[in-house]
Amino acid sequence: MKHFYVFVFISLMLAKYNYASDTIKDRRSSFFIQPELLVVKVFPGHSKFPQTDMQRILSVSFGKYVQDPDRLWSVFYNYPSVGVSVSYSHIGNNEILGSAYTVMPFIAISTSKKQAGAFFVKLGIGASYFTKFYNPVENPRNLGIGSSVTWAFESSVHYNLFVSPRASLSIGGGIIHHSNGHTQLPNVGLNSLLFSFSSRFYLQALNNEQLNGTKKPKIKRTKDYFISARNGFGVHILGGAKGSNGDEKKMVYSLSVSTGMILKQSIKLSTGFTYRFYQQYYDFLTWEKPAEDTSKEFWNASNLHIFVGCELYIGQVSMDAEIGLNLFKPFYQEFSDKFEDDSNFEYWLKKTFVTRLGLKLYAINTSKNPKHNVFLGAHINANFGQADFSELSIGYVYRFDRSNNR
Repeated sequence: MKHFYVFVFISLMLAKYNYASDTIKDRRSSFFIQPELLVVKVFPGHSKFPQTDMQRILSVSFGKYVQDPDRLWSVFYNYPSVGVSVSYSHIGNNEILGSAYTVMPFIAISTSKKQAGAFFVKLGIGASYFTKFYNPVENPRNLGIGSSVTWAFESSVHYNLFVSPRASLSIGGGIIHHSNGHTQLPNVGLNSLLFSFSSRFYLQALNNEQLNGTKKPKIKRTKDYFISARNGFGVHILGGAKGSNGDEKKMVYSLSVSTGMILKQSIKLSTGFTYRFYQQYYDFLTWEKPAEDTSKEFWNASNLHIFVGCELYIGQVSMDAEIGLNLFKPFYQEFSDKFEDDSNFEYWLKKTFVTRLGLKLYAINTSKNPKHNVFLGAHINANFGQADFSELSIGYVYRFDRSNNR
């Protein structure tokens, strides 16, 4: 109950501050502070996962509701809210799992132009710090979290129960996932189902258009074709999700080329291929067969896959997701035999499909439609749904002359 009292206290204090604040003249975006109380149920990742009580999360979001017809991504996403959430999580087993502190950028896309009675989808990608994680001597039962720092992902749907010019109340439900991206084992991950209650307080009163919606300008049906290339540098530890074959982290090198189109200057659809080289696999293969010819082990430690991707432009940043099909990954069968205990179907899924999720930061704001742009990326890569490695990348995008502008 103490988390509920803290939530109510923060809400009351913010409400008092909002009504005392001066009106800001910028009517194209309204800044807000949003405390949120989440009740969360952790789903065990395996039979030996420690027992947990109901998880509780206290979160505060700092963001802005963007109703700007001059920003095409704002119009395309139906005037969304963007910001950063900071949260504290009591996971439900303090002795083994401890607690977590999370920082997560997010976008909330509404299904309606009106605020009252609207549903909106919230997508967030960030990082968490865990106070307790796996230790073979001091904490051997925590097979879910193998390191103090992990990725954090949230996908949820919310509904506005009440809206006024100064505040709103909403409820929601969704999922939260934590994983360190296979950089420290064991790493079964933490998967949770959430239910939330939040109150949003605007630092300036919403005007009538922001409350009840305004006619959106018609977005030109543009298609911008592009080619892109990136170079990735990942970190990987050898072993299955429940345990490692040592503690040494080694590199995964990637080279990717893609092409596709940017629709309405807001969403980027791509297809391409990626080559990867796993230093960990190469060293393992050459160590296992020191007396044999190792000239082929370079290729046995390689991976080639094709993919399709979808990227959401939000000004100078973007959220990026890919799903691919492995054409060549010869070591995975031996890896699975030695380190995993998957069923035949699970093995087929992980060997066949590759996924990738993360954030990009562009040098030039994508709203300016630059012909040339470069980016830095941070992604988690997975064999279907199981983390494979974490990666930083640098890339380049060349945008061709617009083919259609109606």
